Amino acid sequence: MVSEMTSRERVLAMLNGKPVDRVPVVTGSTMVVEYIKKSGGKWPDFHSNPEMMVNVAGMMHTDAGIDSVVVPFGMFVESIALGLDVKMGRVDIQPSVRSFFKKPEEVNYANFLENTYVQTTLEAIKLAKEKYPEAAIAPFLVAPVTLAGDLMGAENLSMLSIKCLQKEKQMAKMEKWLSIALEINKIYAKACIEAGADLLYYSDASASPNLVMPDFYYKVGVPVEKELGDFIHELGCPWVLHICGDTVPIIEGMASTGADCLSVEQAVDMKKATEIVGAVPIAGNLTPLLMVEGTEEQIVNETRKGLNGGAKASMLGCGTPPLSTSDRLKTWVKAAVEWSAENL
Repeated sequence: MVSEMTSRERVLAMLNGKPVDRVPVVTGSTMVVEYIKKSGGKWPDFHSNPEMMVNVAGMMHTDAGIDSVVVPFGMFVESIALGLDVKMGRVDIQPSVRSFFKKPEEVNYANFLENTYVQTTLEAIKLAKEKYPEAAIAPFLVAPVTLAGDLMGAENLSMLSIKCLQKEKQMAKMEKWLSIALEINKIYAKACIEAGADLLYYSDASASPNLVMPDFYYKVGVPVEKELGDFIHELGCPWVLHICGDTVPIIEGMASTGADCLSVEQAVDMKKATEIVGAVPIAGNLTPLLMVEGTEEQIVNETRKGLNGGAKASMLGCGTPPLSTSDRLKTWVKAAVEWSAENL
């Protein structure tokens, strides 16, 4: 039997394929309104104030019992740092990117790390590491296909993803956008690791089979994600890859990127996915909406279903919904702990 671990030890052991005292409970984005109010956070200040951000995110660990502390809130930091227009949402809606560049040459990332929101993330990582040394500090970052889509526009990504499989000239254009996105990813990843991140959590939402063809993902997405992953590993840090939708058709490709854990949505058949990827840990497929309106029985049953299916960590299928309630989050953690006591 494994002796009791800290949250950080537990998460890192899972990522390294080692025994754990219980399955980790981790999450993506954590902009929970209840915790914003309880911690004294104010919109939109918690997006640009490191202390306020950590106070909100930290309650997922200290109050709900989640093993990770995740910053920042949403998939907009890279875009706003590059000068794109971002709608800041509201206290219960995450920011969203509203503009794009017409050509790759317009993207200027020379001063990327100096941006206020990037600096907020880096300072929040340092502060979280100081305040919660026993937690796993996990920056929430935008992966290369999705970042390229933000740069060129999501609709343009969808069209170009089809064209580039048919014409060499269009592939060259796609590769140019992706090379810029990848360079920005590397700059940001290195800075996050130097700030003290225990792992990097990457969402490549736009690589979903719902948005681009699996052929595009295997031919274009996998190589660029793998290059980023190799870079992160060279810096001595593990990373998690999330892609939205039913990713069973591309789960083998996700595993081939070298990601230390794959994060999947509730649309994924966990048992089928774990059978395909073998030793690569998978987390996720717990319906996020259960944290807003689920009953105790529903939360417990779905938590156990994912773990029975082979998940190595319990995780929501996407980020934590802003309107999640602390009692439901605690029910989720408790369910994972009780399953572990029975099965590990």
